[in-house]
Amino acid sequence: MNSENNRIYLVACVGQKVSAPAPAKDLYTSSWFRKARAYVEGKGGPWFILSAKHGLVHPDREIEPYDSTLNTMRAGDRRRWAKEVLDDLAPHLKGAQTVVFLAGLRYREFLTPNLKRQGLEISIPMEGLRIGEQMRWLSERISHG
Repeated sequence: MNSENNRIYLVACVGQKVSAPAPAKDLYTSSWFRKARAYVEGKGGPWFILSAKHGLVHPDREIEPYDSTLNTMRAGDRRRWAKEVLDDLAPHLKGAQTVVFLAGLRYREFLTPNLKRQGLEISIPMEGLRIGEQMRWLSERISHG
């Protein structure tokens, strides 16, 4: 069994979006998001977008552009958001061993402790990297498979 089948990838939403409803994977237009999408799609495992407004979003789900970020949300609101994400993620965790986050701290803070309690390994491959370093990290892994 391919080890990627045991991984679920979670990619943070970004501010740059197209101006009309679109599948979530096409809604976000920043270079970072496009690279993160190419990286996770290249891995072949299931992936979802962590949307500040919509919670856990399947890449093919059509959503409207919005202007929300967890970075300015109060802690209580982020806790509620995380609970909804965990509830939506639960059915997708069957057989998963690792949850890989391509997302900043605000998007992970209330998710990772709960996922660890469920026995899942957490991977944050770009933790501590600045945006330019993240772009380089992603570029290197996209071009080298």
